[in-house]
This record gives sequence, C-alpha cells and structure tokens, in this order.
Amino acid sequence: MSAGAALFLAAALWAAGTAAARAAEVLAVEVSHNQGRYGVHFDVRLAAPLPRLARYINDYERYAEYFGPITESTVLARGPGGWIRLRLRAETCILFFCRTATVVKDVIDNGRGDIRAHADPRFSDFHEVSERWRIRAEGAQTRMEYNATLVPKFFVPPLIGPWLIKLRIRDSLLSGAETLETLAHE
Repeated sequence: MSAGAALFLAAALWAAGTAAARAAEVLAVEVSHNQGRYGVHFDVRLAAPLPRLARYINDYERYAEYFGPITESTVLARGPGGWIRLRLRAETCILFFCRTATVVKDVIDNGRGDIRAHADPRFSDFHEVSERWRIRAEGAQTRMEYNATLVPKFFVPPLIGPWLIKLRIRDSLLSGAETLETLAHE
C-alpha cells in the first residue's frame, strides 16, 4: 500500500471526476518525503456549500463507498466531544508492490470545522498518522485545508517508491476534492 492510500485511510477521501462548471480550485498541493516520513499539505476551494459537504465528510461509515482506495471503513467507538475511533483499510499498488494497509485512528471533530486525527500504532500499519482538517465556509463555497504526517511501518521501495507515493497522494487528493464537490451537488 502507498502512503497515498494511507492518506485516505487516515483522512481518506476521494474517487471520481466532476463537471467542468464545478471544478475544485486547488490552492496548494505539496507532498514531501524525508527519511520515511511523508508530509502533506493540501488546500482547496470547492464550489459547494459547507452544509452539503459536511454530510459526506462526517459520514465515516461510508468512506469506502465514496473514496478511492478505501475498502473498509468502520466506526469502532464513539464518545463525547466529537470523538470517534475509526478503522480504515485501503488497497493500492506501486508498480508490482501491492498492499492492503490498516489504520486505526482517533478522530476528534470539534463541530466548528477543525478535525484532528491520530493513528494508534498498535493497531495500524503506520508508526504515525497525524492529520488536521480545517474546513470553512467562504460564501457559497467551502475551503478545505489538510495537513498530515505519515510514517509507514511497511517497506517502500527506495528511489522510485517515495516519488510514486507522492504522485499517488497528490492524485488522490485532487480526485477526492472533485468527488466531494460532485456528491454535494447531487
């Protein structure tokens, strides 16, 4: 599994295209790699109102239906203050290296557009997954900023592996933004 799939295990988002009239406006997409640690920054403006998007962003049990490589999305527990324990599984391939990876993470949604998640490495294929979403209404549009750190436990082929993972993360984020926008208009 790629870190791209991990991203959508840990925050997970995304799958298909959108009509040109509703194209997401990408403000930034950066993926870095340093000694096995991947950093992600994604900032996008979607041509859809926040209340319509929120129902998909917060529907954790249906992520496998909505988003890219995710094959399973299970809410394991819910608690006070917007706390959710979530298990995600994703499958992806880099060249001939295919993997199904699992992340169990605790998600805290403060209900005001800030969502934070941290993986429990005891139950995950990652030493670390740390995510932060900032979601804000901008008129009739929605601005979504995503920052993450991913440290996989599994082997990533040197040289070409990190480069391919960075491409997968970038492509997954872009297609995911378009998917959310499309869902919000249905």
